[in-house]
Amino acid sequence: LVEEMATIACDNHLIPATWWVLEKILDAQEEEMGSALSKFNVIQVFAQQLCGISEERELRVALSYLDEAGAIIYPQRSEQLRNTIVTNPSWLFKIFNVVSSTNRPAPQFSLDWDRVRKDGVMSWS
Repeated sequence: LVEEMATIACDNHLIPATWWVLEKILDAQEEEMGSALSKFNVIQVFAQQLCGISEERELRVALSYLDEAGAIIYPQRSEQLRNTIVTNPSWLFKIFNVVSSTNRPAPQFSLDWDRVRKDGVMSWS
């Protein structure tokens, strides 16, 4: 059915159906892998094999759209980060909340709190 659909309506916009499929794959990847981070080259393999997105440029445009829609965080303007995609933005917001809080984090966050507050460096163990 997805192959038959050229475009779908998404938030009052028509987008290629492959982009919608890509979003669902990224959601599933996060659930299956247990990580809210992914590398561009890993997503590129999924996009080629499962979505039919074979050109890098089209994939980057799709990721940019998903970023603007709030489904992912794709820091494409940063050379250092443009190959890292946050597939679950709420995960990153929770980290920011922990770091910016004046209270010590809950026990499930085992980070060196004093180092975070003093140096702004997080190391997860």
